[in-house]
Amino acid sequence: MKKINIGILGHSKSGKTLLSESLLYKTKAISRLGNILQGNTVMDFDPEEIKRGMSINLSLAYTKWKEVLLNFIDAPGYADFIGEVMETLSVADNILINISALEGIEVGTEKGLTLSRERNLPTAIFVNKLDEFKGDFFQFLKEIETVEKSILPVNLPVFESGMLKGIADLFSATNLEQNYAAYQEKITERVAESDDALLNKYLDEGSLTAEEIKKGFEKMVRERKIIPLLCGSSLQNIGIEPLLDFMVSSLPESNALPKITGINPETNQEEKRFRSSDNPFTALIFKTTFDPFAGKLSFFRIFSGEISSNSSIYNSSTGKKERVGQILRIFGKKQELVPKAEAGNFVAVAKFSSAQTGNTLSEPAHPIVLTPIKFPEPSISLSIKPKKEGTEDKLAAAFAKLKDEDNTIDVVRDKETGETIISGVGDLHLDITISRLKDKFGAEVIKGIPKVAYRETVTSSASVQGKYKRQTGGHGQYGDVWLRVESLPRGKGFEFVDEIKGGAIPNQYIPAVEKGILEAMEKGVIAGYPLTDFKAALYDGSFHTVDSSEIAFKIAASLALKKAVLQANPILLEPIMSVEVSVPQEFVGDIIGDINSKRGKVLSVATKQNNQLVKAFLPLSEMANYATGLRSLTKGKEEYTRVFSHYEILPGHLAKKIIESREKKDD
Repeated sequence: MKKINIGILGHSKSGKTLLSESLLYKTKAISRLGNILQGNTVMDFDPEEIKRGMSINLSLAYTKWKEVLLNFIDAPGYADFIGEVMETLSVADNILINISALEGIEVGTEKGLTLSRERNLPTAIFVNKLDEFKGDFFQFLKEIETVEKSILPVNLPVFESGMLKGIADLFSATNLEQNYAAYQEKITERVAESDDALLNKYLDEGSLTAEEIKKGFEKMVRERKIIPLLCGSSLQNIGIEPLLDFMVSSLPESNALPKITGINPETNQEEKRFRSSDNPFTALIFKTTFDPFAGKLSFFRIFSGEISSNSSIYNSSTGKKERVGQILRIFGKKQELVPKAEAGNFVAVAKFSSAQTGNTLSEPAHPIVLTPIKFPEPSISLSIKPKKEGTEDKLAAAFAKLKDEDNTIDVVRDKETGETIISGVGDLHLDITISRLKDKFGAEVIKGIPKVAYRETVTSSASVQGKYKRQTGGHGQYGDVWLRVESLPRGKGFEFVDEIKGGAIPNQYIPAVEKGILEAMEKGVIAGYPLTDFKAALYDGSFHTVDSSEIAFKIAASLALKKAVLQANPILLEPIMSVEVSVPQEFVGDIIGDINSKRGKVLSVATKQNNQLVKAFLPLSEMANYATGLRSLTKGKEEYTRVFSHYEILPGHLAKKIIESREKKDD
């Protein structure tokens, strides 16, 4: 049976979930339309999705239309869940982008168009909610065409007295009014322009046959030279049947697309395979979830070959075999057992031992590794700790499962601050993640703003004595060191120099002196932050033949360092992040102003594709809510990355507050 795989994208609240519902209802895959408010749609079944009335996870469903199998992957539209979109794009053959006629081109629309273009995936647009539209539709079309030049309408809405009454098919309709006829002629012109022979015929005869237009149109769709636009209302079931007819007639099936490409892990050479069932088995795990009954579920798309239940497969990414128990076909939250699955299908298998999202599955004799899924880096962080003491192990296990499910979540232990830091794509992403920790994995946490890992250093030199002497009967403790502390250039870290001459301190105690300095460095002197960028020279001292010991010299060195730092004009350093923000030209001024207001420094502004790339340095302490503020400033049209760059001197008035806060805590 012919199979067509379609990823459905769109901006949040654009009507995408209801479109999926209407497609399933029209094809009789479901007997009644679900309602988002009632929480009974096929695609949005997760408790968090029902509670919030929005898509959070990608969902799968399938149906048949005119003897063609349609596999749908419905991806969430909110920007925080871009990871789900990336998973969808990794396995979809075609993309359908849903647009709300009430809102037009939104951030999610542009993002979907950009991502599908980058992957050269055949793409179509469905303009939804036209039953509520009251404007000039042809003006609306012009506005869309300014964003995406490749758009070509294949049907248009018909209004009577301002009400949506039906859809005009531009391939078959006759006697159309001028605006409609102009777009009908545009189809013929675009098809003719795609082929020299067709263009010559069109110029000579002024027309093309219906068959020539159909074949030329399908070729242009397959090569993504055009983006067909269709219209309707999923709520009123208008335009749904024409959309289904378009899918089965014009979108390419899997085996009509170019061969899949991967790397043979044994030869490290590129290999290509036909997308057919009679080729060696190849599949990509694009999603992992934890089911309360089945346990770990790995969802994968089969690109070639076939797989049977109660068998084994090879994980080319890890070099390990995986046992295949039951094969599950997924329809929303329902799981159907199937004895086997073949190329073009999406299935799931429970309890793979080590397989993760992004791994390639193949046959041991024919290994191949497909391009792994590229996820965006987290851009916002929170500190978290268990709400109840003694639940640390439970929380650690929950984190492991959470990271398996969501590759845009990162959880690390900050060795410097001692905090557990959870990072995600946005505020809502982290909010839902913390809610899931509690509801799905039974692990409650307290969240906070992460501490900033400041550093201490010195700006001048000082020479001091550190002496430790104790006499308590019997052997006492005696250590005496003279240290000289000097500043080093930024980023040089720490340097210890042994300048002892004439045996003032025996060699066996020198390592203890260095160890004492290192331990004191970690605790800091003025605010409790690690010391850096300085040299400590041990140049003199004395010892006692009986009472001296390693511990005595270690303590003496610690005392000397603290005294020397206080005399060498200590300061605080703050971490500086290297930030890149990609935005449309209209937001550059706001971005630069925001950077300047946060004590940042703009390094450059350059053109990057259709956007401007702003590079800057920003203090980490000013970036607690930067991702959220950035999204607000740019209406969600930004792309933003940050990495640690270096340390710089913290302004004195800010350093004073931190030092005073530390002193109050010590008191």
